[in-house]
Amino acid sequence: MTEHDTDRLAALERDNAKLRKINEALMRRVELGLADNGNSFTFFQVAAELETRIQERTRALEKAMADLEASNFALQEAKLAAELAKNQLNVAVETIADGFALWDSDNRLLHCNRKFAEMFPTLRQLIAPGLPFEQLVRAAVAARLIRDAEADPEGWIAMRLAQQQAAQDSLILAMSDGSWQRVSERQIAGGGRVAIYTDISEIKRQETLLRERDLAAHSQLLHATMNSIRQGIAVFDRDGRLMEWNQRFVELTQPTQAELEAGQLAEWARCCPLGGTLEHATPAGLTLEVQYNPMPGGGFVMSYADISERKQAEQALRDSEAKIRLVTDAMPALIAYVDNQQIYRFTNLGYESWFGMPRSEINGRTMREVLGPELFDVRRHYVEKALAGEASVFELTLPAPRQHIEFARATFIPHFAADGSVLGFFALIQDITESRHAAQALQQAKEQLEVRVEERTAELSVANGRLREAIRTIEDAQHSKTRFFAAASHDLLQPLNAARLFLASLAGQALSPTARPLVDKTGTALEAVDDLINTLLEISRLDAGAVETELRHFPVASLLEQVAEEFGPLAEAKSLRLQLHAGRAIVHSDWVLLGRVIRNFLSNAIRYTRQGGILLGCRPQPDGLLIGVWDQGLGIPTEKLALVFQEFQRLPEHHSLGAKGMGLGLAIVSRLARRLGHRIVVRSQFGRGSLFGVVVPYGDAAAVAIAPPAEAPPPQALPPQRQGATILLIDNEASILEGMCTLLSDWHYRPLPAASASEAIALLQQQNVVPDAILADYHLDHGATGVDAIRSVNHYLGRALPAALITADRSDEVRQLADDGGWAWLGKPVRPARLRTLLAHLTQAAANP
Repeated sequence: MTEHDTDRLAALERDNAKLRKINEALMRRVELGLADNGNSFTFFQVAAELETRIQERTRALEKAMADLEASNFALQEAKLAAELAKNQLNVAVETIADGFALWDSDNRLLHCNRKFAEMFPTLRQLIAPGLPFEQLVRAAVAARLIRDAEADPEGWIAMRLAQQQAAQDSLILAMSDGSWQRVSERQIAGGGRVAIYTDISEIKRQETLLRERDLAAHSQLLHATMNSIRQGIAVFDRDGRLMEWNQRFVELTQPTQAELEAGQLAEWARCCPLGGTLEHATPAGLTLEVQYNPMPGGGFVMSYADISERKQAEQALRDSEAKIRLVTDAMPALIAYVDNQQIYRFTNLGYESWFGMPRSEINGRTMREVLGPELFDVRRHYVEKALAGEASVFELTLPAPRQHIEFARATFIPHFAADGSVLGFFALIQDITESRHAAQALQQAKEQLEVRVEERTAELSVANGRLREAIRTIEDAQHSKTRFFAAASHDLLQPLNAARLFLASLAGQALSPTARPLVDKTGTALEAVDDLINTLLEISRLDAGAVETELRHFPVASLLEQVAEEFGPLAEAKSLRLQLHAGRAIVHSDWVLLGRVIRNFLSNAIRYTRQGGILLGCRPQPDGLLIGVWDQGLGIPTEKLALVFQEFQRLPEHHSLGAKGMGLGLAIVSRLARRLGHRIVVRSQFGRGSLFGVVVPYGDAAAVAIAPPAEAPPPQALPPQRQGATILLIDNEASILEGMCTLLSDWHYRPLPAASASEAIALLQQQNVVPDAILADYHLDHGATGVDAIRSVNHYLGRALPAALITADRSDEVRQLADDGGWAWLGKPVRPARLRTLLAHLTQAAANP
């Protein structure tokens, strides 16, 4: 029943009550009128009228009552429908999987489902219709049901109430039981609000899993990246505890497992340079470059780089420089290098003695500062000529109180760059005081002879002749020394080549019994210097990666049998037993380079073994075939095993076993093995013997090719020498030409020296001769080469003469140019025996074209 129906029913009841009162009053008056006999009929009419009206009113009342009953029935039906709708709404709300809450305009709870109440398990008695929203929020915070509110309860309550009033976007609640709720609130008609609480814990868990997987993937990627870096990487927190590291860090610093697990490393592993980098030597013998890198927010990253090889190379360079300086310091002359700014960059020990000041006060200063204006002005003209690209030789006075030097001869030779520009010049200054004094003495003797009596003339003439001969000898020696030091300014090999030629010429002459041993020893010394330079060059080529490898599959027995056959006579000469156990294995390596490694091992074993046996054999290893040399020699102390592969190392325990070597053989072996990627194995017991071996990977029998020939071809018979054959010599070094002419003349050849192709052609035109062979240096003046010179002479003659390139350039390119031209190649410094053999073949080829 509606409110309108209720009001209408009340009005009808009031009208009905009034009619009943009127009816009762009329009935009393009718009854009183019958008793009075007056106006009865009138009363009757009034009564009849009233009855009619009453009946009308009664019918109206009955109709109203009927309407009222109909309204009550409709109202009852409406109430039943409302209750049904309410029950259906309650069922629908309860069936919702999410929490549901309805708030009125005063933020009081009108209705909620059981899911909503379960969100607040300790507040179920409190949750009922009429509960204010703020009271619920404060009770939930007080019961510590909201994890987000634990840090700042009041602040969070204020924020939550403000969000409930705005009710625009959803809100995420982190509950204390670990669940997550998304709250969606919307305002409804009439000012109330409806809120849906959705449990998103599973979504959050999936998000967490995805985040953890992403973090794990990123962590794996980071670890893989760190492990691929060739540097050691270690990450420390702000307290200096190790947090992350890569495998290279473990290899370089070698921490214990306990140190890694505890995060506490040795102090040197956690050393933090204040700026830049620092170098540290580890207990394992490595040299590490340590760099410190701070991280934002605290902590730092340490990087470790192994620079041991670089340090060893630097030390080798310093040793090489020291040896070269030792050679220059031993020369009886001043040797210096001056750059194009007239600044001393290198001086030998002679400068300290001649000028009376240390080299540290000479190098890095200008010539004017060191010499002073007076001495420098004397040299200015020659300095300018040298820097202009023109060599010069001049004499000067050189006061040197400590050495009693008065006169000197200076040679300035320019140093050209690849583009032809002058980088500086070499200065060589020789003492000629003795020859000057001799000349002065001669002059005095001549003046005295004029005043002597006639009877002494013959005697004085003889003495004068002797003096002249002495002067010529001194001057010839001085000229020879000048040519030698001028060649030394070009490079180290040029003077060695000249020295070999002169020495070979001298050895062919008749010498006194005391001079012959000196010549032989000088030849031995030059041989040692030559071997040393070749070995150092080979080490430099290996360090620079210029040695190419030619890997192939071959039976190891083929190589070992060849090596054993070569060294058998050497072992037999020392009464040593050389045994071979080669096996049938196939290996994959470079035949030539591997052979050099094994030959070096075998050579050392024979050298350092007094008696007993030497075994050359193989043993299988997990990573390949061990090819080793076992000896019964003196052996090596354990603490010195690491030294034998370093340059210029020769153990004092071995000095009594044989001639002293250079200590470079095993250094080359180490580099060859590294170039081939093979592992070196060394085991030794002092006093009992040693094992030196190399582990070579196995090869494929199906891929075996024919073994290459041995490194040294069998010697061929020397053809007979052609007496008087004409040899055209082309070299821009005067000392080289002079030495070659002297040597070839001693061998009964006819040398024709020339400094360039044009000079050679002019000489041939002048003498109208066709040479039998050509010997040309590769590097000539002004960018010309020996290849160009040979071609020019052949073009002039209209025929191809037998020729050879003689050069200090040992590159493969120059060898290839010689092969392309069909010419021989001979490296400087020239060995006289090889040169003589070469000339015999060239002149024989000219005689039999």
